[in-house]
Amino acid sequence: MKTIEQIHARLQQITIYPAGVHPVVGRIAGTAFFPGGDGLWKEEGLNDDLSIGGIMVVGHNFDNVSGFQQSLARGSEPVRCATWRNITALLREANIDLIRCFFTNVYVGLMETASNVGKFPGAKSASFRQQCVEFLQQQITLQQPSLILTLGAYVPPLIASLSPQLASWHGIQRVGQLDANQTALVKQAAFCAGRVHANVLALTHPAQRHLNVGRRHYRDVTGHAAELALLKAAQQSV
Repeated sequence: MKTIEQIHARLQQITIYPAGVHPVVGRIAGTAFFPGGDGLWKEEGLNDDLSIGGIMVVGHNFDNVSGFQQSLARGSEPVRCATWRNITALLREANIDLIRCFFTNVYVGLMETASNVGKFPGAKSASFRQQCVEFLQQQITLQQPSLILTLGAYVPPLIASLSPQLASWHGIQRVGQLDANQTALVKQAAFCAGRVHANVLALTHPAQRHLNVGRRHYRDVTGHAAELALLKAAQQSV
């Protein structure tokens, strides 16, 4: 069985969703973050399974119900939206092959709200939050990524419990806090009881990149140059 099919199968083990969260029913055929789709970049030819040992890109949550239905009918997420446009541009500038990337999210399920912007309703449930974090760990076990990229400020504290090397990520509220502590890039973090080791980097959320990337700093550079330098450094020894 393909790795992505194993991940979809394991998603079905999550059967209880909290108020305000709807399970994903159906699968977007083309390019789309998981769990709405396969989490694969399919714009440049056939790409039907994860790149084992590749790159995992982790967002916070997927979409709301209406947005998912529109993408399902369209056959892909809108790849010209800010999230896709900005993350793919940054990855390409860092010479990262999009085919090697698995685009996923910590939280599964869809927001039952008019907008897909705002705090994910499922974040209020400690049990659901724990289920989603444990499911992400299963995804890491299956893909065995050499590099994990997190998007935005919500993701780092959620995944901090998955690796002892990410202890400094607990409780952060802004990516800039990690820059100040020089812990935005963590080399060779151990996951899954040491079975997987990956470099981990916290990135600005691409949808809000124009508002936040200017605050980034790394060594002697700031802004976009700092984030690009971090991304290039994250690929070393990968």
